[in-house]
Amino acid sequence: MANPGLIPLAQAEGQGEVSLLKRAQSLGFPVAESWVVGLWEEFARLNNLPERIERLFQGVFGVRIDEERLLLAAEEAERAVRESYLLPERAEAFLETLKGKGPFLLRQPGEGTHHLAQTPKEALFALKRLWAEVFRVEAILERHPLLFPPSVPVLVQALGIPEEDTVPEAQEDPLLSLDLSEALGERVVVFASRGLVLRIESQHGG
Repeated sequence: MANPGLIPLAQAEGQGEVSLLKRAQSLGFPVAESWVVGLWEEFARLNNLPERIERLFQGVFGVRIDEERLLLAAEEAERAVRESYLLPERAEAFLETLKGKGPFLLRQPGEGTHHLAQTPKEALFALKRLWAEVFRVEAILERHPLLFPPSVPVLVQALGIPEEDTVPEAQEDPLLSLDLSEALGERVVVFASRGLVLRIESQHGG
C-alpha cells in the first residue's frame, strides 16, 4: 500500500499544539487517536499550485493593495485547490488507513474551528477544504508578504463513536487542564469530548 501521508501523532514532528498533544499522549493522557497530514507539499507541487496561484495574485500587492483583485484572486485560489487532486494511490491509502475509525475532526493545529467528517471519504474532502481555506483573504493578509504557505499541517482526529451518535462539541475540562499543566510544568487548557483530549491551548500560543 502507498504511504497514506498520515503521520501518527507519536511520530509527527511539529511545534505548538502538535508538540503538546504528543507530550500529553506520552504522559498517558487520553488523547484521541490522531494523525498529522504530511501531503501538502506533494499535492501543491503535482498540481502546479505555487505557479498558478502566484499568477492569480499578480498586480494585487503594490504600493497599495488592490482589494477588488485580492478578493477575486483569493476566490480563484481556493477553487484551484478544491479542484486539484491527490495521487490516486495516495488517496486510496489515506482512505484505507482511516477505514472504520470515524467520525473524524479535521483542523489546523492551534485552531479551534474544525470540519467534521463522518467517513474517511468525507475526511478527504474536508482536508482539501482546509487546504483551500489558507487562501481566504484574512489568511493571506495575516501571512503577507508570504503568499504561498510552504506547509499546511492538518490534524485528523478519530472520535471512535458510532456514526449514528451525535458528536458532542469539545469542552474545556478543568480537571484535565490542571493535571496536564502540572505534568508539563506550564499552564495549558485542555478541551475534551467524551473523555478524549482533542485540543490543547497554551499560554504561549499554538
